Amino acid sequence: MAKDSLSYISKQIRKLMEKEYRKDPEFRSLLALSQLGDIAKYLTHDPGLNPDARLHGSRKDEELAFGQAFVQLVGYAQSRGIDIKKAIYKGLENWEEGDWRKSEAKSSGDVIKGILAYGGSVTGKAFLDPYRERLDDMDGEILVTKFAQPQIAAYFTHAKGIITDEGGKTCHAALIAREYKLPCVVGTRNATERIPDGRKIRIEPGTKRDEGLVYLL
Repeated sequence: MAKDSLSYISKQIRKLMEKEYRKDPEFRSLLALSQLGDIAKYLTHDPGLNPDARLHGSRKDEELAFGQAFVQLVGYAQSRGIDIKKAIYKGLENWEEGDWRKSEAKSSGDVIKGILAYGGSVTGKAFLDPYRERLDDMDGEILVTKFAQPQIAAYFTHAKGIITDEGGKTCHAALIAREYKLPCVVGTRNATERIPDGRKIRIEPGTKRDEGLVYLL
């Protein structure tokens, strides 16, 4: 999608939003979610996938439903002060990176390799918590977990560094680590299997671009 097309779409939706009585994010989110739910009906009523179901609508109706969902989602984003162009390009970057895919283990000996999400060197004890079930007990260690979620950001003030099995440069762990300026290596694939709880470890940047190394000491 060309940048000028995105600008036109954003401008048109902004004009339409100005005419709306309810501009609050809560209401805009409900509209967007209702339209997204309508899209799912075309899948559940697809005669090829579900022969017993009646048709939900024509192909043109489904096209309109996708359009309605898209513009309402953009309207919701605007109500939250989100630049839709930046959001889309960040989403494309995340898709290209594919940080939801399983990473291939690249470890050897006492060195675990991954993606350097935030630079710097740090040495400390490993706090092994694969499923983030005991973060309240963390106190200055290096967190070793399978992946991170936004809601655990508050615990990162108690960590010296972060290591994850999964994820890429735009995953939650990477974004939070950059915000808190914590050395972080993601996408190691098997750090939670190879690093014992309490083991002394060190995070360092690798020699290759975006390479992060974890040393078992």
